Amino acid sequence: MYDLFIVGAGPIGCYFTQKIKEFNYKLIEEHAEVGKPVQCAGLVGENIFKYVVKEYINKINGAYIHHNEECFPLKKRNVAYVLDREKFDKNLSKDLSISFKERFLAAKIRKDKIEIKTNKGIYYSKYLVGCDGVRSKVRNYVSNKEPSYLKSIQHIIEYKHEEDMISFFLKPFSWIIPEDSKICRIGIISKDPYNDLRLPKGKVINKTGGLIPVGRINTYKNNIFLIGDAASQTKPLTGGGLYYGIKAADIAGNLFLRDKIEKYDSEWRKSFGKQILFGLLGKKIYDNISDEDMTKFYNFVKKNRKKIEESCNFDKHSSLSKIILSSPDIWPLFLKYLVRELVS
Repeated sequence: MYDLFIVGAGPIGCYFTQKIKEFNYKLIEEHAEVGKPVQCAGLVGENIFKYVVKEYINKINGAYIHHNEECFPLKKRNVAYVLDREKFDKNLSKDLSISFKERFLAAKIRKDKIEIKTNKGIYYSKYLVGCDGVRSKVRNYVSNKEPSYLKSIQHIIEYKHEEDMISFFLKPFSWIIPEDSKICRIGIISKDPYNDLRLPKGKVINKTGGLIPVGRINTYKNNIFLIGDAASQTKPLTGGGLYYGIKAADIAGNLFLRDKIEKYDSEWRKSFGKQILFGLLGKKIYDNISDEDMTKFYNFVKKNRKKIEESCNFDKHSSLSKIILSSPDIWPLFLKYLVRELVS
């Protein structure tokens, strides 16, 4: 019998397994290798390097904010980093025993163990860990509801862009992330991303698409727990989930080593749950905001860009709320949408 049975050898599953590898574990992955397919923009802030080796392919010093054919720059040195996601994942998987092309099918809770069925056999374990991503099957045994899903696509194309600056387009939310001076990742989150994405001329090197889970779900039950996209640990406004997933995996690993894993759900929420709740509220406002009010918000950010450059944090979207709440010319706009949301 295993101490832990971990489903999913993506970066979250591998990071968690590295934390607990002194125990008797089994790590399975449905794909043939680690790091493929890549379904991530691969843009992270400095905070993630508290947990992983600082390796990246490009350093970002700011962003151009675009809205209705206008744009302005926000500058902040070393605000973000572009990762080689395949290499990032493979580095985290080093020295781990992984069973490839093995799929989780079902689980049964026994008196003192969990029976786990895969396409390769039946196993028994004290704990079952779902790191199996956006369409997690392990989630069915922990949470009685599904998260909501955002649709996203991304193309990697040959396109010249200022190498140390990214571009964000406010609505629909889309991005240009340079890998270097000649290749960019261009993507979008929208209800109809395939029709909404506007690509510049350039040779398409790769295309990816997928769903991003958002919403509050339970993440621990009966010695089964979820980490990363499986737990809906993502940023609702931008879809990023790598930092939150690694942070949650670190929390889970430390708690398991201290024999306190039953505190996992409350501990990760205590650490960054408020950031996700803020993002969920912001996403609801974003989805309903009129173009006129979005223009007001754009002009507000442009007017206050020095404050924003000084105080905003890539991984803490709530840092912007302090500036909004201290600005009587803009917070009534957000209050209007907040009241509508509460009433509805």
